[in-house]
Amino acid sequence: MNSLKQEKEALDDLAMELELAEEDQPVLYKIGEAFLHLPYHRAMKRLERDQAQVDEEIAKLTEVVDQCECDMKELKVALYGRFGNAINLDE
Repeated sequence: MNSLKQEKEALDDLAMELELAEEDQPVLYKIGEAFLHLPYHRAMKRLERDQAQVDEEIAKLTEVVDQCECDMKELKVALYGRFGNAINLDE
C-alpha cells in the first residue's frame, strides 16, 4: 500500500512538471525500468491512464483493509464473549 501511495505521489509530481513543460518538446517518461522519449500529448494520456490505474489499485486495497478490520472487530467481540477477560486482544 505504501509503495502505491509513493507511486501516486510521483505521478502527481510528474503531472505538475508536465504542466510546466513545453508541448513541442518530447518528454522522458518511465515505463517499467526504462525511460522513453514520448511526445507531450502521448505522455499526458499515459500519465492519466497510470494515475487512474494506481487510484483503482489503492481503492481496491483500501476496501480489502477495511473488510479485514471489520472482520477482526467481529472476531474480537466473539472471542471476548467466549473467553471474557481471560484473553487480551488489544493492539
